[in-house]
Amino acid sequence: VADRLAAVGELSASIAHEIRNPLAAISGSVEVLSQELTLEGENARLMSLIVKESNRLNKILTDFLSYARIDRPAFNKIELCHIIGEVVDVVRHHESYTDGIQINFESDDPIVYIVGDEDLIKQLLINLAVNACEAMGEKGGRLDLRLRVLPGERRVQLAVEDTGCGIAPDKIRNIYLPFFSTKKRGTGLGLSIVHRICSALKIGISVESTPSRGTIFQVEFPTLARDREAVAAPVVETSA
Repeated sequence: VADRLAAVGELSASIAHEIRNPLAAISGSVEVLSQELTLEGENARLMSLIVKESNRLNKILTDFLSYARIDRPAFNKIELCHIIGEVVDVVRHHESYTDGIQINFESDDPIVYIVGDEDLIKQLLINLAVNACEAMGEKGGRLDLRLRVLPGERRVQLAVEDTGCGIAPDKIRNIYLPFFSTKKRGTGLGLSIVHRICSALKIGISVESTPSRGTIFQVEFPTLARDREAVAAPVVETSA
């Protein structure tokens, strides 16, 4: 079964690549035409729609390829606080971020070493932070990242908490399903990628959410001392 799933994933990624190449040509041509032509009324609206939908389709393909590529992570020594700092900088320049959103990061220790794949962990944290920003929207709010070192347990916990719209109890069990989304914008692959990365890296993740009050994702990483234990089964839970 695993081999078949892997084969399907490779085929899907190949198809996505084949779609992406002509799409890039179409998008580029439309961008040039939109800049050189003087359009008004319905023609201007249609041109704007083509550009918008081309960009949306490209975003879907990009997220899908990210989802399909997560299979063989490289486990290395990583300094987590540095990665979180970079993630915060990336999110502050993301389209989902607004001036009304306040991002705070605090850690028990200034330097925390864990075991994992740096690129995948960065992608995981960016997806969680962007998801939080999208949940808060134009009204803004707070995004808190709190890193706790658990003494004697050889693990650290990172809480990613927002004050956004929250997730309804009947929706929360489906948040990791591909293309499932409770938001008008987005591809519905952001949290699916998070879940896939956690499974690949054997990282524990849980979520608590209250509608209209916000959501907390709790991610648990093995510290460097647990290098040999990094292949333990992941713990993935949801609760409302």
